[in-house]
Amino acid sequence: MTDFSSPVYNSPKDHIGGILMKLIEQGAIYCSNSKCHNPMDIEKEKCPACGGTKCYVRLYWEGKTYTYRRDDNGKVFRVFTAVQKLEEINKAIKNPKIPFKPKEFTDASRQERQFETQFQEYLDEKEGELKAGELSPKHFSTIKGYARNHFSHWTGWDVKAIGREEIATFKQKVLHKLPGIKTRKNVLNALHAFLGWLYENGRIDKIPPFPVIKGDNATPRRAIRIEAQEKALESIPIAHRDPIEFMMKTGLRPGECVAILVKSVKVEQRVVWVERSVSGSTYVETTKNKSKLPIPLNDKALEIAKRNITGKFPNNFLFVNRATGRGYSLSALSKIWRHNSGLDVKLYEATRHSYCTQIVPLTDPLTAQRLMRHKDRRSTDNYYHAYSDILLDVVQRMDGNVADLKAKKKGTEKAQSENE
Repeated sequence: MTDFSSPVYNSPKDHIGGILMKLIEQGAIYCSNSKCHNPMDIEKEKCPACGGTKCYVRLYWEGKTYTYRRDDNGKVFRVFTAVQKLEEINKAIKNPKIPFKPKEFTDASRQERQFETQFQEYLDEKEGELKAGELSPKHFSTIKGYARNHFSHWTGWDVKAIGREEIATFKQKVLHKLPGIKTRKNVLNALHAFLGWLYENGRIDKIPPFPVIKGDNATPRRAIRIEAQEKALESIPIAHRDPIEFMMKTGLRPGECVAILVKSVKVEQRVVWVERSVSGSTYVETTKNKSKLPIPLNDKALEIAKRNITGKFPNNFLFVNRATGRGYSLSALSKIWRHNSGLDVKLYEATRHSYCTQIVPLTDPLTAQRLMRHKDRRSTDNYYHAYSDILLDVVQRMDGNVADLKAKKKGTEKAQSENE
């Protein structure tokens, strides 16, 4: 129970005109009529003096008076909503873990803590990171898209009021309407990142527990063999063939391939430095993993590089779309592949995924990871798609190995018998 002898607490019965309400130990409700200001009749939900129904909450705290006039929806208090406000305030006062801050319950603070206000501030900070090169344009665009398409659910919400149940409701009403499970996870992760930012900046007291989205209905990635790549390349117009084949021989991401400059190709060392990429429609001076690394060029890749640096300046694009006279866009390159390859695999699958699948059986896991430029070996594992006949060969050899062991054992036993 509250110690009313403490100078911090002041019971409503001690306030001038105060009223004692059940379950509420701090604060009082008064008529908002400018000529009245009498205590409200809680049971009749109106002012006993003037009959008005509009009211406000007044709280005395540590020698100061605080007045609250509107509910969380911005509407002037009626008795019912005023009582809810007082219950909320008293609950906060009694919370031993978090110091009570009466200003957090004022109308201005509530307005400032609205989801859309805080999220705009979050976006402003992210835009600063974007300009500083700390955030990719594509990621920033994705966050804005989530806010526009999914976070309108939270419009008007006080960020302090977002808890486990509210997030679970968001999952049921909004996320479950999205067809892709991966998209649902991404949207929920974006919300978690925002609440994490709020917590780090002292806007909320804790990050509420988040529900788990299970399953994965994404279309499995595929890889194709060298023979299928070569056949598809024959169908690609010669003018556009080099960048696609270069990706097949180097494992470059499409966004990295279209951003390569002539100066990044080191013919003598037989490497190309991967230093830039395209994020969305913007060229950025970094890669997906924020690393700048050289990748080796085999004979075919080196041949393509030499052919495409001829007659160009160091800052020219390595691959130029002859149809436009400019560097390739990601959409243009994907469209060329889709319309001409004759295959139902995406360009990313036909190049980077297939490259990984082809090199993994030829080397050790660490070298494969380095060639793929992955920070985590698990990422390389996700890109490797073992061909069914290779797997069959392994299990077939398993039976062969068993047969060899039996034959060897039988021969050993026979030799021992002869020696005896």
